[in-house]
This record gives sequence, C-alpha cells and structure tokens, in this order.
Amino acid sequence: MTTVIPVSSATGTYDVVIGPRLLDECGDALRERGVATDVGVFIVTDEHVDKLGYADQVARSCRNAGFSVARTTVPAGDASKSLSEATQLYNALLDAKVRRNGIILAVGGGMVGDLAGFVAATYQRGIRFVQIPTTLLAHDSSIGGKVGVNLPRGKNLVGAFHPPAAVLYDILALKTLPEVEWQGGMAEMIKHGLIGDQSLFDSLCESALVRYPTEDVLEHILAKACSVKIRIVEADERESGQRMLLNLGHTVGHAVELVSHYALNHGYAVAIGMSVEAEIAVARGWLPEATRDVIRRTLRAHGLPTAPPDYNLDEILAVLGHDKKHGSTGWTFALPRAVGRVEIARDVTREEVVQAWQRTTSHGRE
Repeated sequence: MTTVIPVSSATGTYDVVIGPRLLDECGDALRERGVATDVGVFIVTDEHVDKLGYADQVARSCRNAGFSVARTTVPAGDASKSLSEATQLYNALLDAKVRRNGIILAVGGGMVGDLAGFVAATYQRGIRFVQIPTTLLAHDSSIGGKVGVNLPRGKNLVGAFHPPAAVLYDILALKTLPEVEWQGGMAEMIKHGLIGDQSLFDSLCESALVRYPTEDVLEHILAKACSVKIRIVEADERESGQRMLLNLGHTVGHAVELVSHYALNHGYAVAIGMSVEAEIAVARGWLPEATRDVIRRTLRAHGLPTAPPDYNLDEILAVLGHDKKHGSTGWTFALPRAVGRVEIARDVTREEVVQAWQRTTSHGRE
C-alpha cells in the first residue's frame, strides 16, 4: 500500500508519498511529475546513507528512467549544515553543469534535506528539489519547505522557504535505523501528537513504538504524524503565526543541540525541550501537572531523555537569546496546554526558563 497526501503551497501543490520501494521507483515518480529526462538530476547524500546504498538505488532508478545523473556526498552530522558546505555543493553543481531547469534529490535525513534544499533555493536563484527521507526524524523536516543552514551562534539562522517538488518516503529505508535514530524520530512523532492529534499521542502513550513495526502500521502512523504538520503548514506556510506551534520542544532543543556541538541527537534534544517547555507551561497554570507527567512518561517509554544534560545553563540562555522567533517584549515559545492543544507565548522570561530548567533537572533525578 502507498499513501499519497497532497500539500498546497504558494508555489503549487506537491505530494508526500509514503510507502515501500519508492527508492526504486524514483525515476518514474519524477517523470510522472513532469520532470523532463533531458534535465540534470543531482543527488546529494551523506557518508552514512551512502554506505547503505540508498543513493545508488535512486541513481539507478533515475538512469533507468532516462535521466543523466550526477551525485555528491557530504560528511555526516549537523556540522555539515553550513555555508561552507553549501559553497562546496554550488561548485559541484557547476562542475556537473546543472542548469536552472535541473533538479536536486536530497537522499538522507534532516541535515541532508535542509542543506540540499537551501542550495536548491539559492543556486541560480532557485531550482527544483525532491526530498527523499531515509530517517524517521525526517518525516518532520522534509515537509513544509523550510530549508537552511546553521551559523556558529545558532541553528537555521540562514535559510529560505522553498517547497520541494515532492517528498518520496520509502519506509523500507527505516529498517536499517540505529536505535538512537529511531528513538529520536519518535520524539517528533510524539510532538505531532501533542500539537494536533490526540489519538496519535494516546496510541503512543498506551503502546510505545520502540522498534520497526509492520509496514502497514508504520505507513499509517507516519501518515498521521505528517498530516498534523501538513495541516499547519497549509494554514501558515511562511510561519507568521500558527506554524510556530511546530516549534514545540525546539526552542530549548535547538539551544541544547548547539551547546552539545551537535553531539546530541536532534530528537533527544527535542524531547528535553518538550520536558522543559511543559514545565514552563505548568508554572504558568497552562498545563495540569498530571498531563506533564503523562508527556514525560511517554517520552521515557520511547527511550527518550526528559532531563537536561549537565550543560552550562548560561550558555543555553545565551543561545536562546539569539533565537529568531523572539520579539522585543519577551521570548517566544510554543507551550502545551493539553494533549492536542499548543499555544504561542510571546512573553516568556529568562527567569521562567531558568526555573523550568532547574525543576526539570530535579524531576530527572527522581
């Protein structure tokens, strides 16, 4: 079975396709979506994914469909999401003689998708690209068109809105995920349930999904999680309001990632962020303590951390101060009010974060 979910954007409609064996059908999928075989296909992947042969499958499928293919591999890890790596890709595209009618295929996790998407958005003022996620975590980052790179002082501080031409999500690629990558992806799944699908959250609360299930179960649950993001992105593509809800767990999580020098898995950082941000919501009277405890138990059941690491809090706060969402009157956070309901707070103070961090640290030692 294959699930196809259309996404409306300012530049048109694209499909999120979820199902098995899509890596081997990529070339035909491009032709079905009107990509002429005389354009240059350029594959971007990372060293870890390259070793698994997924980029080879995509390249072979595209060649069998009549496309000429060039490819490059970037170092694995979030440190590659940088302006210097983007420059390397620009030069590789020029060497491969990719024109404005060319198309980039991002084969990998969120880092590859963000980096390749940013390059696609800016190379020759913008060319098409396709997201081909190979991690559970990327079910979030591959949808919505937000692409970008990091600066030393913060994540995603340079970027663009550049929707993909398609998202082709081959669920068979998830069978090879290491445990930490599966757990990290479940953090985003839990996040989407908290934001907008109580039945999704309840199912994960009642029965933790700690390993690859059957293909039908995975396709169904991925479609539910993706649908939450799609509904929000369609309502607020440029993040002027409602799309900020998707930042649940990410405001603190991005700071934790940066201070860890990206040694901490993104999903783990998001889980820590959700724990701290739930504590802020409890202190404000927005969230019942019982619901906070359910959130914490669900994260733990999926092998995710719920207490901050022993990082320097002043460093965390300094990074938080650079977050691009903040206004002049306070820090901006997406905070939970109930399962399936999250709201934006634009007046969170530094002291609220300090106290929530300390309380979350204390809970983690219980």
